[in-house]
Amino acid sequence: MDISDSNAALPAPARLVATGMAIHAAVYVRQSERRTTGSEASTAAQREECLKAMQQWAVPPTRVEVYEDLGVSAFKNVARPAYEQLLRDVRAGRINVIVVHYMSRLSRKTAMETFDQLRPLLMNRVRIVSVGEHREFHADNQIALMELLFKLQANHEESLNKSLAIKAAKALEAGLGGYTGKAPFGFTLVHETRMAADGRPVNVKVLTPDAEHEAPIVRRIVEIVETWITTGDPSGSCWKIARQLEAEGHLTRGKRSAQQRPDALWEAKTVKRILTDPRIAGFACEGLYGFRPDGSPSNKIVEYRIIRDGNGDPVSAYPPIVSPQRWRRVQEWLMNRHPGGGDWQGRPSGVLSAMKLLYCECGALMTHGGSGAKKHYRCRRRAVKPGQHTGEVTIGAKGVEEYLARRVLAMVAASRSDGAAVTVLANASTRYARDQEQQESEQVTKERDALLAERSDLRHARQQHHADKRRIMLNGGFADDVARDEWDETEQLLADRMVTLDARIARLENSTRLELPRSVWLPRDGSDPIGPGSWWALATRNDKRAFLRLFLDRVEVRKAYRHAGRGVPAGSRVSITWAGGVNLDDPRNAGQLPGIV
Repeated sequence: MDISDSNAALPAPARLVATGMAIHAAVYVRQSERRTTGSEASTAAQREECLKAMQQWAVPPTRVEVYEDLGVSAFKNVARPAYEQLLRDVRAGRINVIVVHYMSRLSRKTAMETFDQLRPLLMNRVRIVSVGEHREFHADNQIALMELLFKLQANHEESLNKSLAIKAAKALEAGLGGYTGKAPFGFTLVHETRMAADGRPVNVKVLTPDAEHEAPIVRRIVEIVETWITTGDPSGSCWKIARQLEAEGHLTRGKRSAQQRPDALWEAKTVKRILTDPRIAGFACEGLYGFRPDGSPSNKIVEYRIIRDGNGDPVSAYPPIVSPQRWRRVQEWLMNRHPGGGDWQGRPSGVLSAMKLLYCECGALMTHGGSGAKKHYRCRRRAVKPGQHTGEVTIGAKGVEEYLARRVLAMVAASRSDGAAVTVLANASTRYARDQEQQESEQVTKERDALLAERSDLRHARQQHHADKRRIMLNGGFADDVARDEWDETEQLLADRMVTLDARIARLENSTRLELPRSVWLPRDGSDPIGPGSWWALATRNDKRAFLRLFLDRVEVRKAYRHAGRGVPAGSRVSITWAGGVNLDDPRNAGQLPGIV
């Protein structure tokens, strides 16, 4: 198909030979850096253009799924979760058309690196459509594939040249005493013109304390800590500093600039990051980045390392906001304020912590706190908006965790004919399968790709064989019985090969397909599913989290106005949105809700 203009139509579903099904399109959007929504290159703008094309091509919205990677580069060696999920879904046969705004959104790697990834998909008759370039790429059009290679290589070289130019410019600026990154909190960038070695004037950015806005806030934070140190107050924390800054009316950078995060409020992690930054004491430093759970480097700085000279002394590079002596005193407080070190507060201990699952009725996330029998989840709302609850909303950690565990295990034990429960179980099974796909061995993936490519070629060969027969019949029929027999023999050979190949594919799928492990989660003797010795009682925190993620989309906690919540059953305050957006508490689903065991 050649789509030379934006009104061109996709082929009829019958011509999609990859899966034999109607069009199931994946819209992939990506942006390397978060920008304003109105940006021409924003993922919102990309999505709008691609979905508009889908409407023109009469593809129902139910057959279009959007995959978004925001703030992720396609040039660097970083994980792209949405892109990798897209590839898995295509291999699994869920997608047969990939739609992008421009090919550069799909990849900026070298042509061969990208083509090696896309080759199995293209050989399976998957079509890649570039809306902005009005082009389609598929295995049946060799010229289009050559054009695809040229486009991929051009995109890579564009990114490579840009990267080299940026590195050279930054090296020159740093050599002239300029600052090449984003200004840390407390500072601003002042432009100056300095002379390069060859006499050229170069505009550089110099890191300078922001005397008008942010530097006074940094000093105020340090003053609060020094007060606690002087008085010996052991209750001081970064969270308390954040609350005090809010009470005193100090604005975060996001709220003051009204960009990206105009509603940003002070948080404990922000305060800690400011206090641990050696630059506020004038020291040169480098950021050390952490790692994601999959082992790939993240873009989050976990600590700062001070740069030292040949004598081991810190290098002073910037005008200090606070003296080095005061800064070092604050570092000692940070390390000693809690047993276990300075990052004690950042370690979530509740099952529902760090999952973005548990919400207050006001829409704010709930965080874990307390210790022992007083462990609880608390609304982390920073400011009260009209119509929201007053005061705090808390719920006992043990009560809500056990309530959710019982509800989910009751769902697992439910009959597969229980109405809406079937939908939840199906969605959970899909999530479980996708989790297993991520763990699938490279050997199985390669074998599946090879079999699907061979099957695709075989179906293509049969289509051509039948087309040959149609041409023969239009020209008066077979020349003789021998020619007819030869055609029939070839048809039978192709059909037999197809049956054999389908059987091989089926065996592979059956060997890798995993159902929900109900027998592992549920006790065989009918005892308490969360009691002593049960799977839930013995599972680790991460295993419990993975289990709940399969079945739950959102849990909302309502404020208890009676007895300050004491003695009020957790179930009476909790609303559950199950996997796929299903609400089993809806009266329309009455009689379909599994009982709590």
